[in-house]
Amino acid sequence: MSNVIETVSPRGGDAPEPLVVESRERISESYGDWLTDESRYGPASADRLVSARSEAQVAGELAAAAESGVDITVSAGRTGIVGGAVPARGTLLSVAEMKDVLGIRRLSDGRLAVRVQPGLSVAELREALEGGDLAADAPGHFYPPDPTEDTAHLGATVATNASGARSYYYGATRRHVHGLRVALTTGEVLSLERGGCVAEGRSFLMPDGSEVRLPSYAMPGTKNAAGYYAADGADLVDLFVGSEGTLGVVTEVELLLTPAPEGRLSALAFFSSDEDAIGFVMAARGDGGAESGAPAGTAAGVAPQALEFFDSTSFSFLRERKADEGSSSDIPELPDGAAAGVLFETAYTEDDLMDIYESWEALLSAHGSSMEDTWGGMEEGDLARLKQLRHSIAEEVNGVIARANAKHSCIHKIGTDAAVPASELDTMFAYYRSELEDTDLRHVVFGHIGDSHLHLNIMPSNPDELQAGKELALRFARRAVELGGTVSAEHGIGRIKHDFLRIQYGEEGMREMAAVKRAFDPACVLNRGVVFPEELL
Repeated sequence: MSNVIETVSPRGGDAPEPLVVESRERISESYGDWLTDESRYGPASADRLVSARSEAQVAGELAAAAESGVDITVSAGRTGIVGGAVPARGTLLSVAEMKDVLGIRRLSDGRLAVRVQPGLSVAELREALEGGDLAADAPGHFYPPDPTEDTAHLGATVATNASGARSYYYGATRRHVHGLRVALTTGEVLSLERGGCVAEGRSFLMPDGSEVRLPSYAMPGTKNAAGYYAADGADLVDLFVGSEGTLGVVTEVELLLTPAPEGRLSALAFFSSDEDAIGFVMAARGDGGAESGAPAGTAAGVAPQALEFFDSTSFSFLRERKADEGSSSDIPELPDGAAAGVLFETAYTEDDLMDIYESWEALLSAHGSSMEDTWGGMEEGDLARLKQLRHSIAEEVNGVIARANAKHSCIHKIGTDAAVPASELDTMFAYYRSELEDTDLRHVVFGHIGDSHLHLNIMPSNPDELQAGKELALRFARRAVELGGTVSAEHGIGRIKHDFLRIQYGEEGMREMAAVKRAFDPACVLNRGVVFPEELL
């Protein structure tokens, strides 16, 4: 173990030639989708597009950009919602075609790990493990992180420390990353394995002997995707996880696999009020949570692996949308009297299934619900169908925003991504309600309530509502930090949320992050404007 960072030569020099497009007009006309992500942030433009096929090609493009001083933006599956993959100029470098599965190995402690290129999606890895090429090599194992968009590419999920419903129990992506290969703008590559390079205090040494000091700020104790990882004795792997592609480009990932439970019970429970639903969640999880290191689900007899929330505004919104769409709507008919819902998932074996069922029934009954009134089942597809309900809310929100944008081009969705400590969940939810009740702003609240991570989506219909929503979002972020939480638990900062990061760590913290970036990217050409403003470089 050492705190000295060592580099290696890139590999993959015999790969097929990359796709290269050097016409701004042709890129705009034929590859317009490559210039954006789900945020629809813009305007976007690129002078050159490169779709790399190998690590050597990635490293070569990065070195060329640094030498010429041309900005280079990294792109993959483009499922992000904070504009991180949106170029303003220079070269757009895609790693979407680097999607090989490179094999499975057994580590010295007996765990299995799979090595993949960054362009493989979460869904493609799941399919390979469930019945595809990897099933025989890793029987009974799965990859726990489950971002809502399973088309997300694994390199990008590492770059953003992505999470999902099961992160409550299993933790976010960082916990499952054992090793990385990362191309730098020097043209060199880092080959990292957890435990191989660890900070002395908060200090690493570059190959030339210069010091890299991690930021001095204290990170929130919650699930977090805001800013660079910084802690005494930090592993270098952890610095790159969640760095949003600003320090280097991930070219290979080694991910830990986990034994799958014998069975899973998934159910959507309905409640007569938001308060009943939140009380049920707090009882089900106790004081647990994967990010805090405490055991998840300490209520007697239950151990939830996922807890997802739909508040009363979400259900009202779905009912309105279903009525508008009429008989053609795919939105399910919600039960009469259902004002809020909690989707939960729990593992079981045949021997303990009845005991688990009865424990959940007792917990539900104590909060005005019942297993008899839930939707769900015990097949993997049941959870997928229930997750689709959550996904349909997001899709409908995006549809409302698109129609408002057609009238006012400045309109966009305002989404919060804050998480707070478990003990502050009801406090934060009450704050949302108190701040919104005297406004006419249309909104919904849903999300990963197991981590006390709720998404408040505001849907402005005109410029005045847009400004009011932006001001509210900043107030919500400040309140989350005051309660010991984070301004971003899942989506990151990207190009859109610099002001939120400033609330989290202050100007000094942002300057410290910029210093770390300059150490790994001396030319400061890689993903400029992502995480912190360009003027800090």
